[in-house]
Parts: sequence; C-alpha cells; structure tokens
Amino acid sequence: MYFKTTDSLITEVLAVSCGWNKLINLMCHILDNMIWNAITTGNNDIAVINGDVGYYLPDIAPFAAMKMFNDTNLKKLYEFIPANKTVAISSLNKMDHDESRWQLIQPMEGIQMVYKHALDTFTTMNSPLIVPLSAEHVPQMLELTALTKPGPFLQQTIRFKNYFGIFVEGRLAAMAGQRMHPVPFMEVSAVCTHPDFRARSYAKTLMLHVMHLILENSFTPFLHVLSNNNNAIELYKTIGFKTRKQIFIDVIRRL
Repeated sequence: MYFKTTDSLITEVLAVSCGWNKLINLMCHILDNMIWNAITTGNNDIAVINGDVGYYLPDIAPFAAMKMFNDTNLKKLYEFIPANKTVAISSLNKMDHDESRWQLIQPMEGIQMVYKHALDTFTTMNSPLIVPLSAEHVPQMLELTALTKPGPFLQQTIRFKNYFGIFVEGRLAAMAGQRMHPVPFMEVSAVCTHPDFRARSYAKTLMLHVMHLILENSFTPFLHVLSNNNNAIELYKTIGFKTRKQIFIDVIRRL
C-alpha cells in the first residue's frame, strides 16, 4: 500500500518541515528532513507522532525525527520517548548532544543519493530468480542483515513491504526492499548479498526490481550509503543514482 498525495500537500509538507509558511521562502528539500517527512506522509501508519516529534513503531525501524531540528524539539523528543530507548536521528550537519540526556552510541556519515538518470531496462539475466519475501522469510532476512550490516533490520521491518530476495539452494543469497517513504520519494534499502554469493550481480538485479516498482507507482527512488563505501557508491551511479547531499545519522540512547 502506498500513501498518495496532491502537489499542494507536498508543498505544505515542505513548508512545515522547513519552518516557513510561504513557498516563496522555501529553501529546503523534502529529503533534507526525510525521516520526519516519511513518518508524517507515506509511513504515517507505522509511526507515532506527538506534535513536532515522532518515531517509527518499535521493531519496525529505530528512526526518530523532529519537524525542525532545534533544541526545543530535542527536548520534546527526550520527554516523548521511553527511558533507555535507542533511536537514530539525522541532520545535514554534525550534531552535538546533551550528555546529561543522551548517550551517543554510533555517529555515521553518509551520502544521500537520488535516482536521476533514466535507465533503458530494469531487468538482468538474474531477474527470473527474484521472489517476494514475506513473514516466513524474516528469520533468514535477520540472519543475512546481521551478517552483512546494510543498516537496521528488525523483527517487523518487513512491514515496510516490497522486499525481494534471491535464493540459492534454499539459502537467502541476496535481498533488497523499500523503507522510508517521504512522499513523493521512496527509499531503496536493505541491499545486501551473502559473502558466499557475491560477484553474481544479485544486489544490482534486486535493486533494479525495487526501483522499477517505485517508479511504476509514480515515486522517485533514493537511498543512503556510508560515505566510505566507495564500491557501493560507484555501483549506484551505474544504475542512475546521483549524489544529492552528505548526511549525518547519530544513534543515541535516551538516559
């Protein structure tokens, strides 16, 4: 299921998340605050919102967000989430955290990439191997993501829907799917391949399949990758993605 909206609502989402009321003053992009715009549009059915702050439901994703990144909303987020809960928040700038309230678990520097260059085809010789993944596959999905570490994948992450895999002799060799949905964008995520099955272009095949599905539903694919993962960045460029911005994601625990 997808959340569809009008151009006027997209404009309103932008204006609110950027802190301006008039389009003439609009200077930021929906993806500058992608988590907030996802949990208040395309993923609003799997998130909890309280005024200017919110987060994804437990066991789906660890991400939390604010309408605007400022000290006031950080205080609201602190008061909203349970003690000892760990969340991941994003910013376009490096973040400083009040050590009396937050423990920094893991800072990450990433690259946000958006699909810009149209491709002639979204199929490869491996495309016939693609199968949809469902709840019965979650144990293997958790095992694969724990091994390859493409990003957080939890017990209920599959509720984002549209995950696909390639199996080899009953083993999940590779997978990919979708995650954050800040309308009109859709994130390609959980792209990973088991070490035993690398160099077979399985990840590329699965990414193309997910991208095609996103485009068929009139959304634009985007993704995130660690800044130092040069091999992945170069692969994503070959399938139409262009670097948009550097982004910082901090995993923090509420004290």
